[in-house]
Amino acid sequence: MNIKSIDEAIEKYAVERMEKGKEKASERFLAYAYLKHGGDEVMEFMLKVSGLARYYIEYLKDLETPFKGLELAWFAVMLAVGIYGFILMEAENSRLLGIVLLSGSLVHAWSLLSMVMHKMREIGLRIAIYREIVQIVEQEIRGKA
Repeated sequence: MNIKSIDEAIEKYAVERMEKGKEKASERFLAYAYLKHGGDEVMEFMLKVSGLARYYIEYLKDLETPFKGLELAWFAVMLAVGIYGFILMEAENSRLLGIVLLSGSLVHAWSLLSMVMHKMREIGLRIAIYREIVQIVEQEIRGKA
């Protein structure tokens, strides 16, 4: 049993969950597990799926922080350009340049905020889906024990 089949099962559940709902995705996930790894391998497969899903949850929790890395650098640059644009607006001969710089920095800052919010929403959704997988596996293991 390799990690590819485990990751494939997790991804199939995630796609099915987003398209058709929790019940249908759960049924298909369990059917996939029993058809692909019948008999004694099912419990081992379920435990590995649960372990990998928990690993993904911990990994995604680190990525969930919105302003990290490039986003923080982009925000700092937009702040600096916006301040510089505001300073240029004070002088009569460079007012137009200041307006352009300030408006450009506001547009890019809005774009950054939209991107970060979208990223946070997707990561939160993935974490919730992985938690559902862990719950399904735990229920299945309790049912077998």
